[in-house]
Amino acid sequence: MRLSKKLTILVVVLSLLSSIAFAKTIDVWLTGHMNEQLGIIQELTETNFTAKTGIAVNFTSLSWADNENRYLLAAASGEAPDVGGGGALFLPELGLRGALIDLSTMPGFEEVYSRSYPNFYRSLQYQGITFGVPYTAQVTTGFQRNDIFQELGLSEITTWDELKQALPKLQANGSNFSLQWFMTETLYADINMFMWQRGADDYNDDLTKSGYDDPEAIKAFTDYVELYTKFKIPTEVPVFQAFTNGDLALALGYPNFYMNLVHGAPQIAGKWSMVQAPGYIMDGKLNRTTTGGGSALGIFDSSKKKTEAWEFIKWITSEETQLEISSRIMSQIQGSLFLPSTHGSALKIDIDKESAVAYDNALSEATSSVYGLVAPRHRRRYLQMAAQKAILTGVDPETAMLEAAQEHNSEISRKQREYDRYIKVLLKK
Repeated sequence: MRLSKKLTILVVVLSLLSSIAFAKTIDVWLTGHMNEQLGIIQELTETNFTAKTGIAVNFTSLSWADNENRYLLAAASGEAPDVGGGGALFLPELGLRGALIDLSTMPGFEEVYSRSYPNFYRSLQYQGITFGVPYTAQVTTGFQRNDIFQELGLSEITTWDELKQALPKLQANGSNFSLQWFMTETLYADINMFMWQRGADDYNDDLTKSGYDDPEAIKAFTDYVELYTKFKIPTEVPVFQAFTNGDLALALGYPNFYMNLVHGAPQIAGKWSMVQAPGYIMDGKLNRTTTGGGSALGIFDSSKKKTEAWEFIKWITSEETQLEISSRIMSQIQGSLFLPSTHGSALKIDIDKESAVAYDNALSEATSSVYGLVAPRHRRRYLQMAAQKAILTGVDPETAMLEAAQEHNSEISRKQREYDRYIKVLLKK
């Protein structure tokens, strides 16, 4: 009996070792995670995914500084991973060159698609082809010093007109408002916010022309510029310090600023709240659209394990997994915030209820940049140059925006020729 029991145990152990040895392993590259965050994701993957599916995952961490070059080189050399995670707008750029597959062809795609916010896919699709699925979320919100507002008799600011009316009183009392990106290369996100709220966009509807010369885009850009030139909001300020000491009573930023304030500014606890950004009333309805999106995951065409890669994407984008990653990162890494990409999950993470509601509302109204053929780094430069001309050198905003549209149109025409053969191949599939 004892020998038989030992033999049984030996068979079980050998079976387990054999299954591990012959388990399929997929390579997953993720961008922008700290080592501690990636360690948590890896641990959860091993216990909650690999243990159940037999699919092992080999993670590689990439930085935002070099991820695009790493992916382009990997795709060109045939050494790409099975799954690649990075900035949303970059995935279609890889996909149009044939490096990524159309995820809408994978089984169960509609259910996976429905988990996240539809507008996030504007950055991940082209001509109906989907090159990525969101697995983190990000959105611009506002942070308001309630104590300062109360002292000055101000209520929550919901429109840009209300902000303009409040600014003289704020500034007379030593406080101010700040947009999110100041004069940095990311200021396009501030400009896009104004454009989207007025119904304008970077491109026309069929993505063949620039949207910067649209009358509503020009009005939006002019409003953005005049906040700096006429209403004297700061072009540069240390936001955390300024918000903490009251130099800013309202500041736009990402929700991770919430964690900075909770852990780094106990002296103003209870004196501030997360709110939505101001907006425009258009056709009788308040539009508070801001920039939303996040990192996304795609599958490389060269992968020999597409089924396993898709199983991993389905698992990591499920609400259960998203909330577990968020919970562990927030509890184990002080000051960190992992924002789930799934609908309604903002209401279930460990932040105060009022902030969670504001965050969830912002996500529900947010949108992401539409993908067009012009590489995002070029398109963003046009808006950055227009803003610098208008704000720093006094060029008329309409003139600056029309010049941006002209440059954008020239690049669109060039890219249409460059990508023509790739697009024809993709649309035939």
